[in-house]
Amino acid sequence: TEPFRIPLAGMVDTCAFDKTGTLTSDQMVLRGVRLPYLPAVKGGVVDSKVEMAEDLVLPQCDAASGDAIEHSDTGTVRTATVPIEVIRVMVACQSLALNIASDQSKDNIIGDPLEKAVLKGCNCTLLSNSLVALPHRQGHAAQTLNIHHRFAFTSKLKRMTVMASDLGSKDVWALTKGAPETLKTLLKPSSIPDSYDSVSRYHMSLGQRVLAMGYRKLDSKISFSAWKKRGRRAVECDLIFAGFFVLDCPLKPDSKRIITELRASGHDTVMITGDAVLTAAEVARQVGIITSHKQGNTTYELREWRDRNPSNEIPAVARFEFVPITCAEEHDLDTEKCIAYSQSNLSIVKKMLDSSEISAVCVTGDVLANLSMEAVRLEAKTNGTELPFIDPKTVLLHPNAQATLQTLVPLISVFARHAPQQKEAVIAAFNGAGRVTLMCGDGTNDVGALKMSHIGISIISVPGLETKQMEAMEGIERVRKEERIERRKKKKALSNGTDDTTKKRKKSTRKKIYKQHLDALAEMEDELCDVALGDASVASPFTSRTTSIKCTKDILQRGRCTLVTMIQIYKILGVNCLVNALILSSLHIAGAKQGDRQLTVVGLVVASLFFFVTKGRPLEKLSPERPPSSVLCKQVVLSIVMQFAIHFVCIMFVTALSKLYLDPYDPSLIPDGQFNPNTLNTATFLMTVLTMVNTFLVNYRGYPFVEDLRDNKLLVQSLKVSYAVLFVCALELFPPLNELLQLTPLPSGDDATAHLTLEILRENPQFEMLQMFEPLGFKTTLVVTMAIDSLASYYGEKGLIRLFDSSRIGSSY
Repeated sequence: TEPFRIPLAGMVDTCAFDKTGTLTSDQMVLRGVRLPYLPAVKGGVVDSKVEMAEDLVLPQCDAASGDAIEHSDTGTVRTATVPIEVIRVMVACQSLALNIASDQSKDNIIGDPLEKAVLKGCNCTLLSNSLVALPHRQGHAAQTLNIHHRFAFTSKLKRMTVMASDLGSKDVWALTKGAPETLKTLLKPSSIPDSYDSVSRYHMSLGQRVLAMGYRKLDSKISFSAWKKRGRRAVECDLIFAGFFVLDCPLKPDSKRIITELRASGHDTVMITGDAVLTAAEVARQVGIITSHKQGNTTYELREWRDRNPSNEIPAVARFEFVPITCAEEHDLDTEKCIAYSQSNLSIVKKMLDSSEISAVCVTGDVLANLSMEAVRLEAKTNGTELPFIDPKTVLLHPNAQATLQTLVPLISVFARHAPQQKEAVIAAFNGAGRVTLMCGDGTNDVGALKMSHIGISIISVPGLETKQMEAMEGIERVRKEERIERRKKKKALSNGTDDTTKKRKKSTRKKIYKQHLDALAEMEDELCDVALGDASVASPFTSRTTSIKCTKDILQRGRCTLVTMIQIYKILGVNCLVNALILSSLHIAGAKQGDRQLTVVGLVVASLFFFVTKGRPLEKLSPERPPSSVLCKQVVLSIVMQFAIHFVCIMFVTALSKLYLDPYDPSLIPDGQFNPNTLNTATFLMTVLTMVNTFLVNYRGYPFVEDLRDNKLLVQSLKVSYAVLFVCALELFPPLNELLQLTPLPSGDDATAHLTLEILRENPQFEMLQMFEPLGFKTTLVVTMAIDSLASYYGEKGLIRLFDSSRIGSSY
């Protein structure tokens, strides 16, 4: 929707990505539940201290089946019956809705993919927007949950609560789920196990989504409407901890490959997400945003420690420290590994990142908000002014806060637990730090960041279609793997005269399977065209009807191609304008003119070459080299000056040489005289047209940003024809062509007029210098000068490019 941003894509140096729905699929899978329990001690007495179960428990769908144990890379998963209190929270604390008008053959449930995955994992049925049917439980009657009221999830509170009851029962339950660190403050201390934090952090460190659950039975003496009026604060208190439920969020097929290519091309990649910091860090490691070059290096996190040393007066900013992300509590810290936050220490952190002593730095949105608030307060205290009221939601966009963030955010790789306003502020800080940013997201919470970035790209998140895509791509990869194995076997069996009829049948079967998977991908592409665009698509300048981040690479490729093409066109225009200015000034005063046919041919040739220059296509691979960012940058200006200097010397030399062969009494030499073909007009026409053609050859950049000149068939063939015509005319190999272009025969050594003119012009101050070229002859001197102009400008430009590229790789100039 904003085409002017396309060249900006060629200058992007920082690519930011959302996590869920962008790097990972929205098609979540319920891995199980970590339940609390009261262990029995000797004598059968139950201990009052709550502990966490060792294994994940997956809710049993079939009441008749017994317990089952499954082993996976992330631990042991046991299928068993889950307490009804836990099931209530899992399936009733949601905001799903039924789409009655949808096709019944498809998924007709609208809402968060996470809640849909939990509902499916528990084998429950959504009967209406407020009724959920539980599966039949052995020894229990069928149950249906009735949701009376929802306190919606907000990114600020990081939790959701509903008031629900069993259908037909008067007991009303408060059911809450949310981020573990948020829900912990709302739970009864007696129901919180000691391993609460370690268990949640363990699963987060595996890249899994972890939500804590709590519940309480509301006082039946108070009416439901009275509880509703009291609000969520009255409902969300003294909750009983029900456990954690854990979900897997698989990576999209090409997320890792695209991130790897972006990093290899010199782009900084960061993640900005609402997920927990450990989950985000692990997914960032899986896709390649966080890389470990040295064994043993760790990821750090910027944290805030309140009241760490109340006996001393420590500046507020000193309460923020870079600490290893694996440290859960302040008392677990190794002080030797901690780095206090300060402007001077940021350079130390940067050196550690550059030397790979630290693999990456992470930060949460709350820490950034508190750091920004402290920066605003400190600035007000320094200036002696009263601190005005600052909205915590917008403090990150305060000028003083932005000044602090602009020095910090370039060091951060993962921004976790960020609300929409905080995502926007992070992109604003990158912009203020001089970065050119790209943001890729899929949801409403990314709208602010998409609008704030220079290049905002929204993609479509359709979990059902993503599953089809992954299955089809996996099937295609299996077929290709089988073909590679078959080719290796065939090479080994070439010497044997075995019958390969069976192999032919297998090959035919593989082709059918391959075609089926390709048809599935084509069908998915057609279905994507029917998907309605969301708020992110409306807000972002670029929208891709794909579920992959590959579109970011495509836009960067086309952005670089557009930027390079635009700059080379401006360079061509700049050099040609200077040459034309020379023609209209010095050459015009000297008597050089161009005929009507000559001007027509020049106009057609230049217009065609300009059109063919724009036909260059972007390369498939992004280069770590960066194209010039402006027409007024040092490289472009020096290039234009150098090319014009070469053309000026050659044109003026040919002009001075041509004057020796002119009749000084020729009336056409008067500036306002009629055009009459003569040696001066012919020589200057050939030289000026050659310089114009040279500008297209010399300034076509090609690799590593656009396809090579040899691959741009139209342009290279046009240049060949132009050079051929110019040198044929200069050598007078085809006189009718010279007549068509209004060119006069060039003087030769036995020309009597030339000898007479030489006698007349012997007193010319330039005569003795130009007489050195007399043995070569005018025609040969002209052709050599044309060749020198072409070669000098071409190799001069290539040398200038190498000079700048060798010192500017990976940076924009």
